[in-house]
Amino acid sequence: MKLYKIIQEQEEEETPKKIREITPFHKKMLNALSRMGVDDHSYPDIWREVRDVFQIDDDDLAQEISFLYYEFSGQVFDEDEKDGYKDLPLDALSEFNEIGDFPDKEIALSNELGIPPFLLEEDGWDSYGLEVYEDLTDGSKYSVGTDDEANEAMVEWAEEYYNNEGIEYMDRYYLDDFIELNDISTFVDEEVDYRLGDMSVNDIIEGAGYDKDDMENKKELLSSKAEELSDDMETILNEVEELQVELDDMEAEDEDAYETSEYQDIVDQQDELKEQWEGKESEIDDLESQISDLEYEIENVLDTAREELRDEMESDLTSDIESEGVDYFINNLGYSLTDAIDTFCYFDESGFITSLAENEERGLMAFHDHVEMYSQVNGIDYYMYRIE
Repeated sequence: MKLYKIIQEQEEEETPKKIREITPFHKKMLNALSRMGVDDHSYPDIWREVRDVFQIDDDDLAQEISFLYYEFSGQVFDEDEKDGYKDLPLDALSEFNEIGDFPDKEIALSNELGIPPFLLEEDGWDSYGLEVYEDLTDGSKYSVGTDDEANEAMVEWAEEYYNNEGIEYMDRYYLDDFIELNDISTFVDEEVDYRLGDMSVNDIIEGAGYDKDDMENKKELLSSKAEELSDDMETILNEVEELQVELDDMEAEDEDAYETSEYQDIVDQQDELKEQWEGKESEIDDLESQISDLEYEIENVLDTAREELRDEMESDLTSDIESEGVDYFINNLGYSLTDAIDTFCYFDESGFITSLAENEERGLMAFHDHVEMYSQVNGIDYYMYRIE
């Protein structure tokens, strides 16, 4: 297939195209245009007369007449002659298919549309910075630019699309890469304060993992144990005093009684009881310290619980927000995407617009059919978009 195409192209190059000769009808239409005073320097004016006034629907014929009038009207027309174009050479259409002195963009578009460039008129405005040309054969309009110009135009398209539609309608898949949470510590502090303010004292204490009743019961248990030890100490003290009475009586009867084994046994019993008393005293001191700590905890349990619960809630809330990002405020607090971003985030708008332009098809700039056309002229690629 490729070989056939190459041979065909060679044959076309070797075989000169047959030049269409001027016909009497060509001359008749040229005479009419000249006598109507149509501006022979304006292809658009000529084309409109040929199409709208003469109503010539044959594209080839209409193009030939327009070309001939533009090229030869001022050279060969003689208004005194009935046939003012009698001197028009039969091969006047020999240059019809040659490009001529037209801008490369116009040539590129004419190549793509398959019409002579003189049937394209610069429209005088731009589409996203791209020059716009009108096809005079059917009124369709096209924007044209180089690859770089098309990319720049796409950025303009993306910015306009973003501004018109709003952030709510942007694709989150691309959008989220350009949304970054601001410092949320102030919001977290205020939100936790609000939540704690709605909680009862018992809820706060229980939420922090404390049980005030259990603490009170533990205090009573320790106090009861301390009282028992105190009673034991009183009993021991009484026993020591009773033994001392015995010793005093023994000394009264015999001043050397202290030398007896009986006397010494009683002294040993006293010493043992005193040790027991001191041991219980130490236990009571320890219990009283625990009771004092519990009394402090009970007295300050609300403040302690509130601070501990605050730390836990702040940590959990911060983790939730960092995990969900902007969606936390949308899903949990009812913010719109726009308000959530404005209030809690930094949004790289220009970066998003550039990314949107790079990820969307440039054919979107072709409002009519979303098709991007392409043509190369003088080694430069030109891209075209039908906008009307």
